[in-house]
Amino acid sequence: MGDLTLSQFEARIRFDSDADLSYWSGNTLRSGFGAHLRALVCTIRGTESGPCSESDSPEKSSESCSDCSLRSVCVYDYFFNSSPSPGAKVLRKQSDIPRPFVFDPPAPGRHSAGSEAVFNFTLIGKGVEFLPYFLLALRNLGESGMSRGYRLGYGRFALQAVDSIGYGMRNNIFCGDTVYNRAVTIRFQETLNACTEHRGDLTVRFLTPAQIKEGDRFTATPTFRGLISRLLFRANALAEFFGSGMLYDHEKALALLGECREVSAVSASTKDVRAQRYFHKQKIKKQQLPPFFKGEIKYYGEFSRDVMALLELGRLIHVGKMATFGNGLYEIEI
Repeated sequence: MGDLTLSQFEARIRFDSDADLSYWSGNTLRSGFGAHLRALVCTIRGTESGPCSESDSPEKSSESCSDCSLRSVCVYDYFFNSSPSPGAKVLRKQSDIPRPFVFDPPAPGRHSAGSEAVFNFTLIGKGVEFLPYFLLALRNLGESGMSRGYRLGYGRFALQAVDSIGYGMRNNIFCGDTVYNRAVTIRFQETLNACTEHRGDLTVRFLTPAQIKEGDRFTATPTFRGLISRLLFRANALAEFFGSGMLYDHEKALALLGECREVSAVSASTKDVRAQRYFHKQKIKKQQLPPFFKGEIKYYGEFSRDVMALLELGRLIHVGKMATFGNGLYEIEI
């Protein structure tokens, strides 16, 4: 079994001007952060071979990165353009792999000047080594604004403090202009050792829209096996590319999914959520995405220690499509 290390951070911000965050506030946060990170670290931005402006989305600007001679050492490329390494066991034929970071977005809606908000982000693998760049990009995003009408001065904020959280610990790692090197490291194998099996009811409450495909269709009420299947695939891929190898090999994964067949859905209270997105790489204008869903599903059965550990890991890495945007965030109640 391989392992996966990560660190989760809680960022507290204060809005310096009124803000109106859309329902998809994670999209706003991720896109704005990506543009500012690239503007911060790209040595050829503004040239013909590497155009970049603060309004560029990560997907659009990544087109100019493919031939860059500095790509192998670029912080932006690590977070947004990662690709399989030679010898990868999963997704080796894919040019697009899971990104080594996740945002838990701020609450959507209106925020008045002077009010405070909180959002989390998780850095995976060696991504924690680039934390100062992450914080600088977030600070710069705050200066330009994160909201509808940001060009008119809306949505500007100040980064008040950032704490590293995990295992019941909380370490302040940023306050004022100082960054402290004391991030709390979370390892999957330690999480697995700390988990115990559970029997009875288990409720999964989806806090942000999730998109899960089971069989040949997207569903708002996934079976427990369908949920764990998508979570297991994402966890294995992240561990293969950014950890020390897959958490579960093919044989063990099939055994876990076999266990999940015995878990039944007792009740579900979910609703479809629809969204459109512009695909910059394919130069496709706004296109309707397959349905997302929010709500909660109660399952009943026997949940092994491995399954409970995967569910705990999933709280940090999310589940389903477009997880880095903040989608697929959930909490567990037993």
